[in-house]
Amino acid sequence: MIVKRNRPPKDTRTRTIVRRTRAAVGVSRPRMIVRRSRGAVVGGPPRGPRGPRFSWPSFSWRPSRGLLLLSSLLGTLALFGYGAFWVWNSPFFKISEVEVLGTERISAASVIETTGILGESMFDADLAAAQRELYKEPLVYGVRIERDWPHTIRITIEERRPWGTWEQSSVEYTIDREGVVLGVGPAPEGSPVIRSSEPGNRVQGDRVDYQAVDAAAELYEKLPRQLGTTVAEVAFIQGKGVQVTTTNGLTALFGDSSAISYKLSVWAALAAEAQARRINYTTIDLRYGNRPVLQ
Repeated sequence: MIVKRNRPPKDTRTRTIVRRTRAAVGVSRPRMIVRRSRGAVVGGPPRGPRGPRFSWPSFSWRPSRGLLLLSSLLGTLALFGYGAFWVWNSPFFKISEVEVLGTERISAASVIETTGILGESMFDADLAAAQRELYKEPLVYGVRIERDWPHTIRITIEERRPWGTWEQSSVEYTIDREGVVLGVGPAPEGSPVIRSSEPGNRVQGDRVDYQAVDAAAELYEKLPRQLGTTVAEVAFIQGKGVQVTTTNGLTALFGDSSAISYKLSVWAALAAEAQARRINYTTIDLRYGNRPVLQ
């Protein structure tokens, strides 16, 4: 069953579009520049021409971001520069202690005095120059210098070691393997002994003939293996060079220290041949290499 209710009648009027002169909400209208003409105040006399106007300067300047960054950078650099200057000149980094290691015959005080670095800055102390000065000492063989922050220098000395005895003008001198005179007195027992015919005396730091030292070192080492005998004496004779005397009474002239192994091989071959032929000899001259002379 369909029931019709009483409803209001529909609006049958024709709809119209109304145009508004005002802008809708949210819409910006273009701005217009309006020039206004100023007139004289009503009721008052007209004014004459105005003089120049003065206005106070405005201080509305604001630094840019780049200028702020540059100022911060310059301030930081200045702060670091001042800090570096203070550290560089601070007494906290002055060398107040020098530690000397490895010395036996050299005093630590003489080492410190030779370097002359006590009281200098840890940053610019010339350690290379100090090392060169220490190498001038006759008993010094090696030097190592290190910084131990904040105010200590560590110096490690390697002294020259006694190797043999150099006898000259009836005086015995202790020498090292390089022939540097270490002092008066014989080297430890069993060390090589070289007797020189040179005149005069030696002082600490002198260098004896290196040819004699090199030849003596090889002879003491190789003679027992190649000839089955040992060295009784090594002599350095002016005009002849190195001469060795064995414990069985034989004497050999070697000249300089060149080709010692070859000269010993020639001597061993001649010794075997002389024994086979029953040839007796007391001296062999090996100074001319492959032309040895038996006496």
